[in-house]
Amino acid sequence: LDLVMDDGESDVKKAVAWILREMCKANEEAVAEYLERWARNSPTKNTIWIIKNGAKKLSKEKQTLILAQL
Repeated sequence: LDLVMDDGESDVKKAVAWILREMCKANEEAVAEYLERWARNSPTKNTIWIIKNGAKKLSKEKQTLILAQL
């Protein structure tokens, strides 16, 4: 996912966010750590969109922590 996290293509952004939401079902902690890492590292407009949409299946607490770093 690292290779496409900053992609500006709408369909790619939607696909990446969907993959992250699906991965939450199996390993929420790993997805939270991944999104947190991206949120800390000067995210771009495209990355911010993916982080916000990819985090929707995380717990509210984890969402708040990640979004606070944007």
